[in-house]
Amino acid sequence: MLLGLLPLLVLLALAELGFRVFAPRAEMQPAEYVERDPDLIWRLKPTASGPYQTNELGLRDAPFRADADVRVLLLGDSVSWGDGIRDPRMCYPFLLERNLEQADPARRYEVINSGVPGYSTFQELGYLERHGLDLHPDLIVLQFCLNDVVERYGTVAAFGGDAQFLGIDTRASIGGPYGWLLRHSRAFEAFGRFVQGLARDREAYAVEKMARDTLSPELEDAWALALLELEKIRDLARQHHVPLLLVIVPYAFQLEDPRGLRQPQERLIRWASAAGVPWIDLLPAFGDEKRYPLFKDPSHFTVQGHAFAAYLLAPALRSILAAK
Repeated sequence: MLLGLLPLLVLLALAELGFRVFAPRAEMQPAEYVERDPDLIWRLKPTASGPYQTNELGLRDAPFRADADVRVLLLGDSVSWGDGIRDPRMCYPFLLERNLEQADPARRYEVINSGVPGYSTFQELGYLERHGLDLHPDLIVLQFCLNDVVERYGTVAAFGGDAQFLGIDTRASIGGPYGWLLRHSRAFEAFGRFVQGLARDREAYAVEKMARDTLSPELEDAWALALLELEKIRDLARQHHVPLLLVIVPYAFQLEDPRGLRQPQERLIRWASAAGVPWIDLLPAFGDEKRYPLFKDPSHFTVQGHAFAAYLLAPALRSILAAK
C-alpha cells in the first residue's frame, strides 16, 4: 500500500515545490493601525500617539471616562473609525458625544467608538460578546454599512475571501485540518481558491447589486447570514436589558436616486420593525443635503458628513435614553 501511494506522494511534493518556487506567496506587512486578534481576526494596534492613537480600551477614541453617567457603545467599521479623517475628534462618534452633553449638561456622556476598519457584523457580534458588554453600556448603537453584507466574501478566507487583508493572515481563523493545510501548503491553497472560483463569482458581491429588486442567490445567502448576526446582537442586548439602535449608513451612489436605490435600507427596516429594534436611516437626509459633499469615497464620510451624521443621530439617542 505504501509503495502504491509513493507516486502520488511524489507528485504532491513536486506540486508543492512548484508552487513555492514559481508562485511564492506575497507576504504583506500589517497596516500600521491593526494587528492579529485570535478571536476577531484583527483589531486595532495599541498606538501611543499620532492619527491612529488608541486609548486604554484599544480603540480610536478619547480616553475612556469610567465615571460617565451614561455610556453608549457604538459597534461599527471604518465609517465610525473615521477612514481618511486625521483627527478622531472630527468623527461622528466624538461629535455625537459632544452633542449629547450640550443638550443635557447635567450628565456626562461616554460614546465608546469600537469601530474597526473592515469589520462586518460577525466581528461586531464577537466584540460585543467578548468586550463590549463588560463596559456596561446604557445603549448599544449598531452602525450598519451596506458592505457588512458582502465585504467578508472578499476579505476573510473563512468566507472565501483573500488570504490576507490589511496585511493580516485571515486564514488563521480557519481551524482543523483544512485550516492547517490552507496555511501551510501553497498547492492546497491554490487548489482551494480554484474550487472557490468555480463555485463563487466574486463580482456577484458588489454593493451596487444589492440595490435591486431581484437579488442573486449569492446575495440572498449573504443577507440571510448578516440578518442572523443582527438577531444575535439583538438577543444579547435584550438578555442584558440594554436597548439597541440600528443606524443604517448609505453608500454614495445611493444619493443619486435616494428613493429608487433604497432596497437595502428597506430590507433592514423590515427586519428591525419585525425584531422590535428602533432604527434610523441616514439616506433620506443625506440625499436631501446639497450644500456640502458628504462622502470622500463610495462609503466613507467627509468631515461635513461626520458632522451631519452626528446632528441626525443625537435626537434619536436622546429619545431612547429618555425612555429607558
